[in-house]
Formats: sequence, C-alpha cells, structure tokens
Amino acid sequence: MFATEHLILRAYREQDLEDTVSIWNDLATQQLTALDHVVPRGPSQKEIAKGWFEKDRLHVILEEKSSQKYVGFFTIRDDNPKNRDGEIAMALKPEFTNKGYGTEVLEWGIEYAFKGLNLHRLSLGTFGNNERAIHVYKKLGFVEEGRLRKANWVDGKWVDIILMSILDEDWWSQHDDIKQNENQGPLVIGTMDADTIILI
Repeated sequence: MFATEHLILRAYREQDLEDTVSIWNDLATQQLTALDHVVPRGPSQKEIAKGWFEKDRLHVILEEKSSQKYVGFFTIRDDNPKNRDGEIAMALKPEFTNKGYGTEVLEWGIEYAFKGLNLHRLSLGTFGNNERAIHVYKKLGFVEEGRLRKANWVDGKWVDIILMSILDEDWWSQHDDIKQNENQGPLVIGTMDADTIILI
C-alpha cells in the first residue's frame, strides 16, 4: 500500500514472524533496545510479536523493492487516542543497516503520522548508547524531553534512557512546501497494488 524510494511498507503476513523474531535474536539489536535481560528469544516471541502487530495503530513490514526481502518493521502505537500521542518503534535486520533505510522510513512515518493519522505528537525512547539513532532522530526534528539517568543495565554498565518527541506544529513549520501544495490536489505518500495491503 505504501512505498518509499527503496522500500515497500506492507501489512504483516504469518511468515514474517520468523524474521521479526530473528531481529530480536541479534545481540547488538537487543543491547540497543531491550529493557529486560539480553537472552535468546524462543518460539513464544512469535506470539508476542503478533500481539504487537494487532495492537498498534500502524504496523508495517519493510520490504526491499529490489530484492523483495524482509528488512524490518515500523510501528506507531497510540495507547491514549485522546491526546493524539503516538509512540514509534522500528527495527531492521542487521544486514540492512547502514543503507539509509532507517532514515527513509522515519521520514515517511513522521509525515504519515501527522498528515494521515492526524497525531499531535510522536514520542520515542532510546538508550544513551544508541548514538547513531539519536543522531538521526535529532536530524529529523525530534528533541530530547527527558533523561532517565542510569536506568538500564547493558553489557556491564548503566546507560541512560532518553525520551524524545516531535510535535505536529514543529514538523509543519519545517515543511511549508507541503502546506503551499495542499490546494493543488492530494499528496501521494506512497503507492499501492493488490499485494500490498495494510490495516490501520
């Protein structure tokens, strides 16, 4: 249903659960994302992942256009719709990092959150040792709102948990070009075909 320059963003299929669990079984990924103990994840993780897919406001599987391979996932969850605050999460398989895909998906996700889902703010939490991700978040307009000092034990040391957000008015103020083009017809965020269907 949706697409970026290099990726198709589609609904999950049952066979995606195996790839999703494989992301969690990557040591570096767990060390940058897990609040609980870093341990191998077994078959029960599939049911946990399935629960995420069904609860999130938006959950898309990322698929590389050129190879049609599973790249990762991107989610927006809004547990409190009254306040229109969406919490985002994303993970990529290790072989697809350092290709700019994370930035590409985040740019799309932020725009769709404010234009398509009418959210007021997007929130996220990340660890202080995830420097590459923090750099990308700041580049895309997220600001640090708070810091839980030494809140997570990772690989023999304490790391901070950093809370960040971006507001709709801040995003719109940086995208005057979109405002100016709103009366010229709909903005096509992505493409769709019969095989890429997403439930929102």
